[in-house]
Amino acid sequence: MKLTDPTHGLKRTPLEAVALQGETLDAHRDFWDRSARVDARNAIAADTDEASFQSSGRAEAEALGRFVRPTDTVLDIGCGTGRVMEHLAPACREVHGVDISQAMVEQGRARLAHLPNVHFHLGNGYDLAAFGDGSFEVVYSIVALQHMARPVAYNYLLESHRVLRPGGVLWFYVPNLLREDGFAAFHHFSQPWFVAHPYPMNFYTPQEVARLVVKAGFWLEGLNDELRVTARKTGVAGVADQVAALAGLTDPAERLARCNAELERELERLRARPLARLRSATGRRRSPRGPGG
Repeated sequence: MKLTDPTHGLKRTPLEAVALQGETLDAHRDFWDRSARVDARNAIAADTDEASFQSSGRAEAEALGRFVRPTDTVLDIGCGTGRVMEHLAPACREVHGVDISQAMVEQGRARLAHLPNVHFHLGNGYDLAAFGDGSFEVVYSIVALQHMARPVAYNYLLESHRVLRPGGVLWFYVPNLLREDGFAAFHHFSQPWFVAHPYPMNFYTPQEVARLVVKAGFWLEGLNDELRVTARKTGVAGVADQVAALAGLTDPAERLARCNAELERELERLRARPLARLRSATGRRRSPRGPGG
């Protein structure tokens, strides 16, 4: 392509004219504030009306439902105006959302003011400093991490591990560059229009996602070709066998390392059981002393 070539696939909406004006956190905050003021709904979920906005949020909440219990406290990273939080709220004790955009947070607070267990927080776009260690049973991020610089997205994985309680679940997804629809979107953003109107968008491969999740300290339980990730804070970092092939971990040495990690994980679970601790302590008390004891 040449810079003078036409860009295909534009809808010529006001939202398309909003451009990222730098790579700093302030530039990203400004981008999402301006997007929210122009058209918050389509900035969150493209090509949507109110009915599809609601139905897509409900579908995501239902997918999350298998991880969420009524007593859980849940965090949404990049929550926007609470598209998913609205439908997840009846399933948990509290749902908190954090977003870099003050405009998104303000609109979300107004939109969901009738839900007492929904809480919005203005974030700094880099960390989860507002929340203490082990604050949540579930952390999720839906179509948000892709809009951040990769080092920032990785830091949110590290922070998610910190704020999750032991056994807690991280659930997110990002676009897969290796899928045809993912590559089509990547190609779209490579066109000349986006030189003058940059849009914050990053694409990943399964191998990249698996590596980032494991390096952040998680046990990667689930991964599909849509790059929907299920990871758990177990105390052991690694990859489950059922996702190893997609994650590109087929080397025998790496497979052995994963098996060892899974054995260590199971051993820690056994040691954590009260009966196992009691038997261990009793065994130590009853051990006969040797001749020199």
